[in-house]
Amino acid sequence: MRWKLAAIFAVVGSLLLLLVALPTSHAQKKQWHIAIVPKALTGEYWVRCKKGAEAAARQFGVKLTFIGPSAETEVDKQIDIVENLITRGVDAIGISPCDGKALVPVIEKAIAKGIPVVTVDSDAKTNKRLAYIGTDNEKAGEIAAKELAKLMGGKGKVLIIQGVPGAENLMQRVKGFKRVIAKYPQIKIVSEQACQSDQTKALDITENALTAHPDLGGIFGVNAPGAPGAAQAVKAAGKTGKVKIVGFDALPDTVRYCAEGVIQAIVEQRPYRMGYLAVRYLKEALEGKKIPRMVDTGVDIITPEKAQKMLLQKPSQK
Repeated sequence: MRWKLAAIFAVVGSLLLLLVALPTSHAQKKQWHIAIVPKALTGEYWVRCKKGAEAAARQFGVKLTFIGPSAETEVDKQIDIVENLITRGVDAIGISPCDGKALVPVIEKAIAKGIPVVTVDSDAKTNKRLAYIGTDNEKAGEIAAKELAKLMGGKGKVLIIQGVPGAENLMQRVKGFKRVIAKYPQIKIVSEQACQSDQTKALDITENALTAHPDLGGIFGVNAPGAPGAAQAVKAAGKTGKVKIVGFDALPDTVRYCAEGVIQAIVEQRPYRMGYLAVRYLKEALEGKKIPRMVDTGVDIITPEKAQKMLLQKPSQK
């Protein structure tokens, strides 16, 4: 009888131990909810970033919300989106801040609520975020400057077409660009203007610069709309090849103008990889794993010859 009671107690004890272990097992199998907040939902660049995030979400079995403002200038809208994600109780957030300063309070609010945050594509001025995943923008600006200086033969007047003021990644590119240009005493930056990430405004800025400086020799498009807008104006003015253009991101218009020789070089980022790694590293962070503080996703240089080949190939999503 005693033997039977002991056996029963042993079975009951095992069941109790199993029940105690269930919450831990459940936590390990939880489907994490990760949100990625780009600067904007429109544009090929962010479409590719989304595809990378979606691929990682499928691979690692997480729930993904990809949500952002309609334009990169909508700083307040982006803040509201993050506030809403905090209220909804998402597990982690990856964000490309429209303004590296303005987004800091809401980013730090999310972190204070126990929601890990990484910055993607563009950084924020806070050391509380877990990591930055994207281009080393100062280095990319230096690369752009070296390309443009070489194309201009080390002399001439340069126009810088900025994107949206306050975007940390763009300010870093300009910083790197100017650091290299300063080494060329015969190159002078005659104007620096923001196109507000609007290709039409970049066109207008270039037209005015060509009028004010008929001997303009080079243009640096700091973000995606700058170079194609500038190319449109340069081509219309009959100055293809005379005014050298270096820009960022291989968007369809940019690649087409590069293939035509209106744009001489494109610094191509890797938004697909940014989106993919943001989801991957956030999941690892949620699992208690240590992730790197800085992940440089790298760049490629596209020349007119490469652009011509790209037009003949199926567009890459990466």
